[in-house]
Amino acid sequence: MPSAILHIIDRYRLNRPVDAAAKADEGALKFLALIYTHVKAGDVVPMCLPAFPFKSPNSRSKVLGKLPDKAEELALAHLNGLCLAIRDIYPPGANLTIVSDGLVYNDLLGVPDKDVWNYGETLRALALAKGYKHISFSRLRDLVTIQLPEKLDEMTYVANASNFRRALLNAFSRPDWEWKTFSQSEDVCLTYRGYIKFLETDLETVYPVGDDRSKTKYKRGIEYIAKQMMARGDAFASAVRQKYKDSVRLSIHPSTGAAKLSISLLPTDTTYTTPWHCAVAYRLDGTTSTGMRSDFENDDSYELVYENGRPSYYREKSDLFSWGSEKGGVDFEPLYPAGWLVKPSRGPFTMTMQDVDARKVRSLSEISSPIILRGFIKKPNKEQFAKKSEEFGKPTAWKFGLILEVKDQGTNSQGLNNVLSREWMPWHYDGLFKTVTQVGGDGEETLISTPPRFQIFVGATSSPRDTGFTLFASSTLFLKYLPDWLKLGALSEMTWTVSTASFNQTVLKGLPMIVSHPTTGKPCLRYHEPWPQSKTQFEPTNVTIDGLKAADSAAICEAIDSVLHDRRVAYYHVWDKGDIVMTVQTF
Repeated sequence: MPSAILHIIDRYRLNRPVDAAAKADEGALKFLALIYTHVKAGDVVPMCLPAFPFKSPNSRSKVLGKLPDKAEELALAHLNGLCLAIRDIYPPGANLTIVSDGLVYNDLLGVPDKDVWNYGETLRALALAKGYKHISFSRLRDLVTIQLPEKLDEMTYVANASNFRRALLNAFSRPDWEWKTFSQSEDVCLTYRGYIKFLETDLETVYPVGDDRSKTKYKRGIEYIAKQMMARGDAFASAVRQKYKDSVRLSIHPSTGAAKLSISLLPTDTTYTTPWHCAVAYRLDGTTSTGMRSDFENDDSYELVYENGRPSYYREKSDLFSWGSEKGGVDFEPLYPAGWLVKPSRGPFTMTMQDVDARKVRSLSEISSPIILRGFIKKPNKEQFAKKSEEFGKPTAWKFGLILEVKDQGTNSQGLNNVLSREWMPWHYDGLFKTVTQVGGDGEETLISTPPRFQIFVGATSSPRDTGFTLFASSTLFLKYLPDWLKLGALSEMTWTVSTASFNQTVLKGLPMIVSHPTTGKPCLRYHEPWPQSKTQFEPTNVTIDGLKAADSAAICEAIDSVLHDRRVAYYHVWDKGDIVMTVQTF
């Protein structure tokens, strides 16, 4: 179990230096031993992460303002997902303590103490509002001992900011600290180079280059500030080690992996991996990019989206995000890790299901699924739902009618295996449910999978908040996070066979593992998770990869299943009564 937990943390790792393998192995042994002590005791695995100090002071070209925005929200969702992923395999789970280092450095960057407080308070409120229960927060006050009021507020925090810094340096600074000696450490050099890189843009509005300051002088100043940050950072790291000695130490900075595990806070392919140094942009397909504010402002394909009256993130321009203007319009919120949540702008139930623009919702779902429509239905009505479905396209009926009511009916499966039970269902597409028989020129009959192109669901009732999820996986993200030994090229050449005694004893052979999206042409996974008798009281579903030995087939299926359940890939939907969910059936 400890190795499985460490493997999950590794999924979130920053790219390591090419020569860091030996030290990373040394670190892995240390972290495995630490995780083992918690697992042996059956305890929650604690992790700590010094991070989330304050927004970059450069809000002209780098960030959107002084307060947390969608970039921080995305990072918190990503980190909470890490904790949930550990809980998926180890029920006690994991908790992450974010230790704010804002007051350690803010005066060096010209950021007021008041801004650090407001950033931290808004971040905490955001985590609470989004239900990120596995994340907690710590401040400098928790690392040092000084006389303070029992409850800090903005004024007492700012009044004691200098005292916090002084207490930290007095208690944890090393008297023999010297840059020349300290810089011999590879981890120190990696962090220092990172400081230099972001300070170049962070401070360009604080200390602008001009007649009184040359580029050379600016560069020397940045190097001096970076070294001061390193000295303070060493004291801060010592304080964190003392306070959180039993926690798995995470870091935002590149490292060898010997003393800390370096992770990316944002699911991005760019070098902007910390939300306080960048803006985030969402493409139409729901994938994200991060970069300088100026990068997106100068890109005509993006528009700035405001939330709660503040600039929050950039979004790819599309008229698919605009409908229902006669009733105030709709708001779109990107879901983590994929999909869009749509709500009436004027509040719940100010629009109805009849006001939903079926054409635009269908078009968007083909590019990014699922689409969650919330606040349009107070009381689900089957007849209205059936009628509305015709606006999305010609409905494909089940063998027993147009609408399937999914609710627990015990062992009365009606030939639908565990669909009508409270059992967990396997990952699947509806190719087993919808088939036709084709007769070849030689008169031989072949069963062909004919899944509907879309699915539309309506939540008849709300679901529990912490269980009973409906999972949707993005093929784009699935392919992104495949293990190195199993990539798109290999999957594209594979076919598979599925058989079950249910669904009229369905047997489908030679199914392609990868199909082209009918609209975008992008590669999409088409698959059914193996569901042996050990997982169900109903009929098992057998899945094998064609042409492979049983062990090799099982290994590939296990890898696919693992990625599909990956919290960076799968959206875990919690139902509100009346939710309308539309998803494309390429998966």
